[in-house]
Amino acid sequence: MDIKPFKGYRPVPELAEKVTLIPNNLLNEPDRRRAARSNPYSFAHIVKPRLNFPDDIAKSDQQLFGFAKNYFEKLLAEGILIRDNSPCFYIYRMTMDNRSQTGLTCCMNIKDYNEGKIKKHEHTRSEKELENALQFELTRLNTNPVFLAYSPVTKIDELIASITAQKPDYDFISEYGVHENLWIVRDEKNIQSFIQLFEEKVSAVYIADGHHRAAAASIFSRKIHESNPIPARSKDYDYFLVSLFPADQLKIYDYNRVVRSLNGLDEKFFLKKAEEKFIVDEARRIPYDPRKPHRFGMYLNGKWYRLKAKERTYSSDPISILDVSILQNNLLEPILGIHDPRTDRNIDFIPGVKGLKELEKRVSKGKAAVAFSLYPVTMEQLMAVSDAGEVMPPKSTWFEPKLLSGLVTFRMEF
Repeated sequence: MDIKPFKGYRPVPELAEKVTLIPNNLLNEPDRRRAARSNPYSFAHIVKPRLNFPDDIAKSDQQLFGFAKNYFEKLLAEGILIRDNSPCFYIYRMTMDNRSQTGLTCCMNIKDYNEGKIKKHEHTRSEKELENALQFELTRLNTNPVFLAYSPVTKIDELIASITAQKPDYDFISEYGVHENLWIVRDEKNIQSFIQLFEEKVSAVYIADGHHRAAAASIFSRKIHESNPIPARSKDYDYFLVSLFPADQLKIYDYNRVVRSLNGLDEKFFLKKAEEKFIVDEARRIPYDPRKPHRFGMYLNGKWYRLKAKERTYSSDPISILDVSILQNNLLEPILGIHDPRTDRNIDFIPGVKGLKELEKRVSKGKAAVAFSLYPVTMEQLMAVSDAGEVMPPKSTWFEPKLLSGLVTFRMEF
């Protein structure tokens, strides 16, 4: 893999907690607006500039990107943001629930994406790709790194451990109680070691989060090349901001389902239909969180059930063996009539970090008729799907903790 250091823009350490944010957090839109408007330092004004405009403004309106660019300049002029004088790498550690993941924030060559070395597991929407590409074009800012995983490499682990044995340059608690640390790697020997190790030891990486940003970086780079002579060497527009983590440090949370109606079925008949493909028992553990693959929790009419997929109701290919596929193919579609979970309004998705009580609440308040808890997708399954060139069903993975936006920004210059 082709990585390079860059002159990062970052908040002054004492304001890092106020500047940085989780761009795709769990706040609803009104709460997000209130939080941003009460904090003039927040990077929300840059990554979510619509917060400062009327609700009806289009996401692709160029006013938004002009506002974001100017707000970045404002924070820079006020000394809220500073820039490194020489190209650096950044070691980024997040600690949540007594578990840490430590990776390398850097720039990666878009050719690795175009050549399939950066592997995908999700479909992307063209309108969102173009919106992100326009953001790159009009602001020249990469503010939120694409979250990538790679198979662990001992020598990379050892190099990171030697650097993180020193005091971090940043040490603060961010939204939702995540402990954030950042080490700035300025030493040229360490920089060259990282470049060589990723070039020689890492042949593929896997997108955990950021499919649209990666696709947008490719679109933007291609547009520049089509309008200008090809330079003798790669320019900033040939790179995009990433954070690379060893796969064995990452955790995928369950991504659960709630369904608003039983598709016209009464409870007794619904349970009878479910028993055609599943062994259905009342759960002994309440609420029921599956601890093995192919087990599901089901909350219906104030009661938890355990569902176990029967043999020969699924195949062993990388997609069909996923629990999200088993539930969709054997229950959600044939019984509840949910043919396309991306667009069907009868289904909603609840990340596991919200807890199973959220499923109970949806049902007890009448917002859903039935809820399902799932066993999480594993990193091995994600990599197998990506290696096969396939994509997962929608809403299959939820990674936590999420990468901060605004901690280190890559500003493209050309």
